[in-house]
Amino acid sequence: MISKQHFVSLTLIAISTMVLPLSAEARVWKMTQDMHSTTEASFVSKASIVKFAGRTSKVEGTGEINVDKPSRNPKGDIVVDLLSLDTGIALRNDHMRGMIEAVKYPTASFKLKQLNAPKLVAQQPISGTAMGDFTLHGMTHAITVPVTLTFLPEQDKNYRPGDWVAVSTEFKVKLSDYGIALPQPILGIKIADELNITLDGMAKAVEQ
Repeated sequence: MISKQHFVSLTLIAISTMVLPLSAEARVWKMTQDMHSTTEASFVSKASIVKFAGRTSKVEGTGEINVDKPSRNPKGDIVVDLLSLDTGIALRNDHMRGMIEAVKYPTASFKLKQLNAPKLVAQQPISGTAMGDFTLHGMTHAITVPVTLTFLPEQDKNYRPGDWVAVSTEFKVKLSDYGIALPQPILGIKIADELNITLDGMAKAVEQ
């Protein structure tokens, strides 16, 4: 006969076997507009006396990340609609889109290959680094960027239903690295080769 103590031990082992794999699974997340936070990509260009910014909320993305072990086989793709970038001045928008040939290359994208980050703790911003392929103007380069992830499990369905992860990153790229020719200076004023790019987004867990 199995003793009561042995039976209890076997029961606990069985329960652990059923529960542990669930916490080890990656979940699918999708960039989603949230009424309390904005998903937005933006850039800042600064050279000589000229400084301007552009932004768009047309950002799409999906990924597979394990909140307990984010570094374990992460996957992700983020795509930004360049034709919707707005600098606040219509004529400047036209010049910018022409410079980056946005009609021919309407998107910029990042494909995640590796993520170095510790366990995501609810409501706490966690810093890490993301490595992947960044594509702009039809050219792709491997880059490493800092990233901040904040796990926001559902607390109030009326406020924000579902589980979310807030994603934030800021990094620099050189337009010349992606085959983008800068226009000639006008009256000594030139366009910067280096852009500062920022992405702030909200990704919602997809129910399986």
